[in-house]
Amino acid sequence: MAKKETEKGKSIFTALHGAVDSVRTSVQNVKPPDVKAPEIKVPNQVRELLRKKPRKDEQDRAAEPLTIRAISTRNAIKIIYYLMAADGEIFHSEEDKFDAIGTELDPDFAENKEQIVKECKAQMENVIDPEDYYDVLQDGVELALFSSVRTEDSFITPKLLVWDLLTIAYSDESYDESERRLLKYIVRKLGIDKAAFLEMESSILTLMDLERELNWIKTTDRPYLTIESMVNELADRKNVIFESAKDLIAL
Repeated sequence: MAKKETEKGKSIFTALHGAVDSVRTSVQNVKPPDVKAPEIKVPNQVRELLRKKPRKDEQDRAAEPLTIRAISTRNAIKIIYYLMAADGEIFHSEEDKFDAIGTELDPDFAENKEQIVKECKAQMENVIDPEDYYDVLQDGVELALFSSVRTEDSFITPKLLVWDLLTIAYSDESYDESERRLLKYIVRKLGIDKAAFLEMESSILTLMDLERELNWIKTTDRPYLTIESMVNELADRKNVIFESAKDLIAL
């Protein structure tokens, strides 16, 4: 979620209040003189300046929402870490997936990982009370999204980031509600269509189910040819779903 800038100002009401009260008593019975207000002539240049409206392109820019078209790989890795921490515990399976995705995104991930995790943990130390935990994670995600600088050789697209986040969320076979809440926040901030997100969720679920079925079939004592046929059929279904997901991410 950007931090709101706090406006600091000192109210003059208290300072003026005593003066107003003392003057009100002395003037309430005095009849004001009939004085005609002088005509104040405003120079044409000043008048035109006061009338000047923002240029149309300036108005349009102010009205347009910020569109995030790419996220730096470093910040994407931070967001993945925050999602892993969303349920309060980082599981071994999630960490393995984190390392795999991090290495895929960043060739220097092994050298950068320690510093990235350190920065994420520093953000998480902003928790004051336990109920602040989710908000602090969301703040970290927002900072990572909106401070991201795209470079030509090191960035990730919004949909690919969401797909990677889904694979992390399901890697421990427990899609926690806090993980999904954070994911939906990211989807909204990235401006990803709701239908596309739900389709990606459905694809991940189906792939996970097929993977579990594959693992179960391999443990049965059915004839080899029967097992091989079933394994090939499931593998084909996985490939179809995966290709469909890749097409969706590429749109």
